[in-house]
Amino acid sequence: MTTPATLSICGAGKLGRTLARLWQESGQFRIGQVFCSSLTSARDAVAFIGAGEPCGEETMPEPADLWLIATPDGAIAEAARRLGPALCASSVVFHCSGSLASSAMALQGCHTASVHPVHSFADPARSIGAFAGSYCTAEGDVEALERLLPAFRAIGGEPLTIDSHAKSLYHASTVMACNYLVTLMDSSYRCLAAAGIDGQQARQLLAPLASQTLQNCLGGDTSEALTGPIARRDLGTVAAHLQALAELPALQELYRALGRETLTVAGRQPHGQSLQPLASLLGSSTTPPDHTDDK
Repeated sequence: MTTPATLSICGAGKLGRTLARLWQESGQFRIGQVFCSSLTSARDAVAFIGAGEPCGEETMPEPADLWLIATPDGAIAEAARRLGPALCASSVVFHCSGSLASSAMALQGCHTASVHPVHSFADPARSIGAFAGSYCTAEGDVEALERLLPAFRAIGGEPLTIDSHAKSLYHASTVMACNYLVTLMDSSYRCLAAAGIDGQQARQLLAPLASQTLQNCLGGDTSEALTGPIARRDLGTVAAHLQALAELPALQELYRALGRETLTVAGRQPHGQSLQPLASLLGSSTTPPDHTDDK
């Protein structure tokens, strides 16, 4: 029976401990050192993973076949530097940042890669059961990817290679789809609260609408999913919304900004009326595209 390769972890937060546990349970890797900013945090991570040696920042890194750096982006280069004495020509070092390429580690004389799981790790206990099917965008040297991509597939990941120069643009997309979706829902809740509907009732009110809209967006072209006043060219309703939001200026500006972007989507829909009056109302400095009917 082949002995699994050793994986040590630098930064066993939500992402790091989730991946480590999945690999531990699948037998892909033997978990080695688990570094966190404090020994207490490292012990908590090891307890969740079910294996590994908890280490604080004062502990020296020891050789391992693979190193996962799962620190915040700003700490990746320093974490990689600290690993230097523990690395050799066959070592594989990878990070999971969405916006940074493997070159951010600035390492020489070993194999490097970055693999970004497109998954929200807000709750590691839930992510254990939900990770399968998540895409994992990867870039790096051939030797590193030859070892890492099968390991991600083994825990249900769907690897997708990406140009390292496109990572920031790619990551901006995932931030809008994940983080900014949270902001958008929070803004909707704030509007409802101002209208006298909040708490559980607000969530129950918006849940079917938000869920169905997301499913419509994922099922085809976004222009086919768009409904509402801008799609209908309903100038009066949009004007009423802006007037109501005058008491919530930050949300009014968000409404305007999202409305201006929505004009582009609505412009792909066949319609007999121009979008220009809405563009003027929303403060757009450009003429929106119009796919008007010939009738």
